[in-house]
Amino acid sequence: MNSSANARPLEGCKVVEACSYISGPFCAQMLADLGADVIKVEPPTGDPYRNFGHSWEGVGTVWTNSNRGKRSVVLDLKSPKDLEHFRSLLVDADLYIENWRPHVSASLGLGFGQLSELNPRLVQLSITGYGADGELAKEPAFDALIQGRTGLLSYEAAGGAPRATNSFLADKVAAIFAAQMALAGLRERDRTGKPVHLETSMLDMLSYFNFPDMFHNRTYLDDDAPCTLAPQPVLATQDGYMVLSPVSGKQLSRTLEALGHPEWKEELKRIADRKAMTHAFFERIAAPLRERTTAEWLARFRELDVPAGPVNEPSDHLRDPQVRHNELYVELESSAGRLRAIRYPARINGELLRPTRAAPVLGEANGELFAD
Repeated sequence: MNSSANARPLEGCKVVEACSYISGPFCAQMLADLGADVIKVEPPTGDPYRNFGHSWEGVGTVWTNSNRGKRSVVLDLKSPKDLEHFRSLLVDADLYIENWRPHVSASLGLGFGQLSELNPRLVQLSITGYGADGELAKEPAFDALIQGRTGLLSYEAAGGAPRATNSFLADKVAAIFAAQMALAGLRERDRTGKPVHLETSMLDMLSYFNFPDMFHNRTYLDDDAPCTLAPQPVLATQDGYMVLSPVSGKQLSRTLEALGHPEWKEELKRIADRKAMTHAFFERIAAPLRERTTAEWLARFRELDVPAGPVNEPSDHLRDPQVRHNELYVELESSAGRLRAIRYPARINGELLRPTRAAPVLGEANGELFAD
């Protein structure tokens, strides 16, 4: 199905985004996917992430994948004329997203109180690294710093040396929560008829994301037990790697049956400590798993309804039959050539929300939006 001809939930919603890096831009991209008209405001040199990391034809691909579906304008907010242009964008905007350090907006005359007078129906979403105040408020905040401060790096170390994930997890988690907040803010504005200021931080959002499982043994104040969750190992096969998640006794029994060693169950049952038992289980099954290919094991585990999956390379993921069935990826034309984009990960009344426009060329909408 193609929903490009159908109205999307946020059509008619005007969003002004003055953000760089990932958290704010990725948040705004999600809103664009839902139909919002997103105007991205960039300095004369462009969003610093335009040239970050891997690039194609001079355009950074991480930036490309966080900014599609938008219009770009270039404004130098140190210029009174350009600052007035910026304010003109906000006069009839529904949502303004910024991820500057705290109080930068206010210093430019773009604080919540000032903008509420300009536009009494404006929702302002302010994303910071650590919060609007406090000892870290003015410190630079990047993904690995947030991962480290929230305890995620130590938690993922599983007894080894802490190591940051290669994915910009804190930024992307923040973007998802921020998009959720934006929708709540628009609903609150419509409910009360008043302007709304939403404030959040990467620190708060990743902490919220981490809490359900990472703090399972720190939930009750009198509980001082050590962590009982065993790390999920990646298991080697004859030709690659796979993961297994037998979460019930029945699934554990079926796993051992598939491996040809049902007798191991009685030995494992004698290990009282759950974490130690889980460690022993994965240690036992490591050798048999190396005797067959990943595909052979997946077929065998599927027969017995054992939760198992491959460890794919990104290129494998793109060829995955279920991924293709879900129609996750589309091709778009861009200024740098044809590219692959991922659609919004939901259907609305059975309709897919496919992207229709790649990331913008720097300043391409200036002539359209400003007479001079």
